[in-house]
Amino acid sequence: MKKKRTGQFTIADLPESITTYKVKDFAIASREKRDEVIAFEHPFSFEGIIFAVCKKGYAKVKIDLEEYTIETNNLLTIFPNQLFEHIDGSEDFVIEMLVFTFDFLSDLKTSSNFRFFKSVAKNPLIKITDDDVENLLRYHEFIKEIFEKAKPEFLEQIIKGILYAFLAETASIYAGQSAVEKKKSSSRGEKMAEEFLLLLKENYKTERKASFYADKMFITPKYLSYTLKKVTGRSINVWLEDAILAETKILLKLTNLTSLQISEELNFPNPSYFGQFFKKCTGMTPKEYRDS
Repeated sequence: MKKKRTGQFTIADLPESITTYKVKDFAIASREKRDEVIAFEHPFSFEGIIFAVCKKGYAKVKIDLEEYTIETNNLLTIFPNQLFEHIDGSEDFVIEMLVFTFDFLSDLKTSSNFRFFKSVAKNPLIKITDDDVENLLRYHEFIKEIFEKAKPEFLEQIIKGILYAFLAETASIYAGQSAVEKKKSSSRGEKMAEEFLLLLKENYKTERKASFYADKMFITPKYLSYTLKKVTGRSINVWLEDAILAETKILLKLTNLTSLQISEELNFPNPSYFGQFFKKCTGMTPKEYRDS
């Protein structure tokens, strides 16, 4: 059996309160209350793909450390192993979700158009029209009906067919968005920021010096810091702190590792320095956060 990453959830972990309709490697879910999302109050990743349509309210989140605001008529996509963290949101936040693994679609002959996943990864949150929302949610309702009416031996096959159609609809929406985006050329600074974030995701546990990332990108630390501040509004030190802080929260909430073990896991000089760092960022000691 494949071992899960620390802080990673599977479809089987999703609570029944939000997933009335679920089969192996697929679920349809609704989120209407703040306490109905698994681990929503601290960072986590998910083994599957999540397509979510926001029907009401808003939520501020981080996806792989980048901040987004999910609002009404937004389409949100989260891929496997992306780090997700809730920051803030309204009490009336409502989203409808389709959740599935790549394995669930493994026996479908998907067309080349489904390379749109690469486009989705770069744009996990997009604004869509009222008509698009209505069309996508129609698939949700259809799947719910199938769960209630279809014979068990045909359930998965029917759902896969509907999901394929849903993905085709989503690909069409993204194709329209991409046509607009092509007219906008990314600046050199934006490309540098993207490259930095990829490096950060791969190395944040062991490398916390700007010089490491600048050397990898063949630029000076000063220029990298200036560019990140200009493009993202955040300094390189803030990006580095946020990355390690998110991982720390996961380890404190979802493991029994001691402060010593966590400080070693995340390459801190000693537990004391680790405690000072965490309190500076959160206002709490590691123990206070774990017990909260």
